[in-house]
Amino acid sequence: MNRKRTVGFVSITMMFILLSGCSTTNPSAMKVLPRDQDKYVDQGATVAKKETKQGVAILVKHDGVKDGQEVASALDSSLTSILSDFAFFTIIERSNLDSLLKEQQLESLSFDNLVEIDIPQADYLITAKINAAQVNSESRKSLINNTTKTYYTAKTSVDFRFYEKSTKRTIMTKNIECEAPDEFTSRNESVAQLSVAAQECAKKFAMEIGSRYAPPARVIETRGGGKVAKITMGANYGLAKGMRVQFFGYVDNSDIVEGDTRSVSPVGYGFVLESDLKFAWVEIVDHEDSIVKRGHYVKISSDQSKGLKTKMRDSFKIM
Repeated sequence: MNRKRTVGFVSITMMFILLSGCSTTNPSAMKVLPRDQDKYVDQGATVAKKETKQGVAILVKHDGVKDGQEVASALDSSLTSILSDFAFFTIIERSNLDSLLKEQQLESLSFDNLVEIDIPQADYLITAKINAAQVNSESRKSLINNTTKTYYTAKTSVDFRFYEKSTKRTIMTKNIECEAPDEFTSRNESVAQLSVAAQECAKKFAMEIGSRYAPPARVIETRGGGKVAKITMGANYGLAKGMRVQFFGYVDNSDIVEGDTRSVSPVGYGFVLESDLKFAWVEIVDHEDSIVKRGHYVKISSDQSKGLKTKMRDSFKIM
């Protein structure tokens, strides 16, 4: 059973004042104002090429971690599902990988010998090693009736590697630790949440790949006088609600630096309100002072740290 938190009246009031009116619930229904007619024109833009899909193989191992098999299965399924939506990846069939693992006896896969793994049709290899899957407990005494109750939380740690076959090198390593969002008074219920924590790790890793390797998207419209923007990027580049994106254009600085005609010039940033497979609506931060226009470029920000708004929501979350 989920733990219930009692929040003081003053705290709730503070949170309401801070958060109310800060987010847009239905961006597509907002009015198109005169400012939304402005357009950014990139004089040096080239015709966009059709996205080329790269083959990627996914290998998950757990090395005997308790409850690791079920957690590994959830992690594998989540990674495959998320990355399958990426416009620049095509996933190598799992049946082929299972056969390959058996033939090459790679059940105890070492991250140090990835170069020895030859997977046909795969341009990249993603390995995910579950380092830990644990249930933690904490006893708390109620100030109301002076009784003590134990609460359980689930946490999973995963070591990800992103290996590029053409260069024979690991181009990204990331250790991600996630805790399932809920806590329970039953340990068995928390054990089941280990898979949820693993799925959260998969989402964060996918977000990392998207921020590093997804090509820039474009703003195709703004509404509310530049308060929100619709962009040509969605789940196909790992975009999800709450993620931070950066808007930018290009400027010609060749009068200062010889040959520098394509310098990136940031014009604002925002947070994803909603997204589907190919598009997303973004709330532009400080939109009255920013100059985000139709035609501007947008990319996933490498900095996905939580802002004040999210921290306050987390602090006062009632479960």
